[in-house]
Amino acid sequence: MRRIFSYIILTLFIWFISACNITRNVPDGYYLLVSNDIDVPNGTEVDKDEIEDVIRQRPNHRTIGFRLRLRAFNTIDSTKAQQDAQDRLQKNIKKNKRRLARQEKINKRRIKRALKRGEDFYKPKEIELKDTIDPRPTFRERIKYEYGEAPVIYDSASMINSKEQIELFMVKKGYFDAKVRTEVSLKSEKKHADVDYIITPKTAYIVDSLFLRTSNSIVEKTYRKYLEEGENVLIPPFRFDSEGLGNMRKSLTDFMKNSSVYGFKESYISFEVDTLGGNDTIQVAIDISKRIVGKDENERVKPFVNTRINEVVFHLMDTLNYPGNFQKEQLDPRGIKLGPYEDIPTFDTLRYDWYDGKNEKYRTATFLYNGKLTTKPELIEFQNYLEENNYYKGDYVSQSYNRLMNLNIFKTVRPELIENDYNTIDVHYYLTPLEQRTFSFEPKATHSNSFLGVSTSLNYINRNLYRSGNRLKISFSGGFESLPDVFSTSDESKVINDETRSLNTIEFGPSFELELPGLYPIGLKRLSKNQNPVTTFSGAYSYQQRPEFKRQTIQVNYLWKFYDIARSQLFTVGIPVIGGIQFVRIDKTESFEERLEEQNDLFLINAYSNQAIYKDVALNYSYNNPNLNEGKMIFNYGFSFDVAGMAMSLITQNNEVNENGYKEFLGQRYSQFVRLDNNFTLHQYLNEKSFHYRLQVGAGVPLENNGPSLPFDYSFFGGGSNDNRGFRARSLGPGVYKYYLDSNSTVTEMGDMRLGASAEFRFKVSSLIEGAIFSDAGNVWTYNEDVNRSGGQITTDFYKQMSVSGGLGVRLDFSFLIVRLDFGIPLRNPALPDKAKWIFQSRDPYYQEAKDEWGIDPNTGDYYYKNDDFNFPKPFQPQIHIAIGYPF
Repeated sequence: MRRIFSYIILTLFIWFISACNITRNVPDGYYLLVSNDIDVPNGTEVDKDEIEDVIRQRPNHRTIGFRLRLRAFNTIDSTKAQQDAQDRLQKNIKKNKRRLARQEKINKRRIKRALKRGEDFYKPKEIELKDTIDPRPTFRERIKYEYGEAPVIYDSASMINSKEQIELFMVKKGYFDAKVRTEVSLKSEKKHADVDYIITPKTAYIVDSLFLRTSNSIVEKTYRKYLEEGENVLIPPFRFDSEGLGNMRKSLTDFMKNSSVYGFKESYISFEVDTLGGNDTIQVAIDISKRIVGKDENERVKPFVNTRINEVVFHLMDTLNYPGNFQKEQLDPRGIKLGPYEDIPTFDTLRYDWYDGKNEKYRTATFLYNGKLTTKPELIEFQNYLEENNYYKGDYVSQSYNRLMNLNIFKTVRPELIENDYNTIDVHYYLTPLEQRTFSFEPKATHSNSFLGVSTSLNYINRNLYRSGNRLKISFSGGFESLPDVFSTSDESKVINDETRSLNTIEFGPSFELELPGLYPIGLKRLSKNQNPVTTFSGAYSYQQRPEFKRQTIQVNYLWKFYDIARSQLFTVGIPVIGGIQFVRIDKTESFEERLEEQNDLFLINAYSNQAIYKDVALNYSYNNPNLNEGKMIFNYGFSFDVAGMAMSLITQNNEVNENGYKEFLGQRYSQFVRLDNNFTLHQYLNEKSFHYRLQVGAGVPLENNGPSLPFDYSFFGGGSNDNRGFRARSLGPGVYKYYLDSNSTVTEMGDMRLGASAEFRFKVSSLIEGAIFSDAGNVWTYNEDVNRSGGQITTDFYKQMSVSGGLGVRLDFSFLIVRLDFGIPLRNPALPDKAKWIFQSRDPYYQEAKDEWGIDPNTGDYYYKNDDFNFPKPFQPQIHIAIGYPF
């Protein structure tokens, strides 16, 4: 069935790209613009992509080398599309006539009933009518005009305009004498036009002198400091580049603002270029214009100076804690009439001042409110960087705004700066609170490693517990999920089609999370504002029932989280021993217990056993940089590092081991391991297409009291919709373990180490549909030798044991939800024998292994042993994954 599905998709794709001539809608005597070629001599310091951006007329959009949008436009006949639109319009007109007749009939009945009741009014019925002015487009119209793209007809006027724009661009890059020549190749038989822009840059002009012209000593002093510490600083000699000078102007403006020069704007900076020297060198003067404040008759010149903060005022615009009638007691006596969008005035005042000789002396502020403060003043002031008596910095405005918003207790935050005489400013924050308590009910579809399910949760959130910004969330969640049996008795296709599509698992339980600003129990007043820490207490109980066992999990966490000012980095530290505690109890069915004992698989026995985890070290770090290459690239890195059981081993060092050879604490065996997992992702965006890369490197070492492998929740898995998409979820590896020769193989394979890499190219097909081409590589390995999975242990040849897969994908972007369909094909399976690992290689060595393992059945003459309990799987079987969200 899957092979037929693949053939259908391939056939439709080939038909689509070859169904029509791309010039069918190009009139006679005209030409389709096929290409713009840019010819620049070697050594010219100009990017061709930047030149291409200024060309006015460009060829039709290409997707993976094909003009799919142009072909879509050509495929749909304009006459049929217009006829469809006319048909829909006539249908809408007919529907509207019927709806208006029905509306009139209903209103007559309503009038009659109103008169019968003696009423002189009635509520008219208004039935929504179909839009006949701008009706919804038909399917043909969507394909042709929304996704499709009309042919770009070569236009000589646009070519001349582009030539002039390229010359202007070259001037901006310092090639003042550059010339552009064009050559056009017109192919009458194909109706194709190729345009070649030949650029002769000539000499690049060099700036040998860059100097500041100003009479303001503060600006001059700050500029000298900028030359030493600033960004985008241009130091002569350098090739003239207007964009580089523009970047320097923006950087200099930010530096001035952050050096307490209030009111400095980018428009105050201008450049004067002197090219009268008669050679290839030029001089550039940086002029700083005078600052003008006021309007009309109040307009005056105010020199740039170093500015301090005079007063900080927080306006808490609410009446949540006002004890009486605010309208009658406060507004009416003052004659205040509030409109629907006007701010609530504040009348009560609190002067906050905290300084004990140790902390920063600038922690003072004024609070205006009504009745009683809804949030404690020390929490609000802790988010403010524009402190009284301190120097002004431009970045502090946005940083303070972000800190206040990130408290998640204010609906709006509006900072306002008022300039005073004597070189000071007043800072006012106008704060509107969010609703403190909310309830929510969240039904949703779930997706985990290609296994689908349904779940729901009931949540209670208090955003400002005890007026301290403490966020309490209490949830109760439950749902059903499709998971395969641990011991597979069917081949791969049957497992994926049957077992994983039945809701055979139920899971539910309560959880809570309490977030406190600061490092509990250390108070905010003892902390630096640059730390921006948060303390999290969380706990959860989960009950999971599957056909093979019942699993109960209790987890408690005590974490400290540290954000940087821009919140691009998060460092999480678990308090030793009590920072992360997890208890796992598994009640296995008799048949499942017997099967484990029968196989004597120590790895599986360890995974499905009662365990307690006490983390000595729990570190998590995440970093996000969305500003690479002017925001066209996003880099993310994260790691988690866990050490568990070390403290318990010291506490229990004199204890006897239990019957299974493990030590216990409080009557429960505890896990002991070290684990590090790293994840790198890079996203590169280019107009309507993007490239995405991921690298995953993880390793864990099970120690003395842990057993041969990591606990199940800390093991690594390969395959699935978010990993190697040519393989089923959790079916890859470990190592070169030959699962297909093992009639006792399980559906779930796990490892203690992981190495994986992925690359994905995404391209827009329409506003809703996105296509993808991807390739994944990787594997998992065990740290210790597993006699039940020979070849699964990590070796120095691990790099030769990588699997490779590739495929195509479709994403549906509903803005609030991404639904993903990926069709993955395994290209290299490291478990297969030599000369049969790649999909293009012979299958004979693979089948020979079956002959060597089982021989030939004399009754059937079949070349491998086969019965109802075990079926030799087909190699390189494609996989279809349906998922929610992007894979990375």
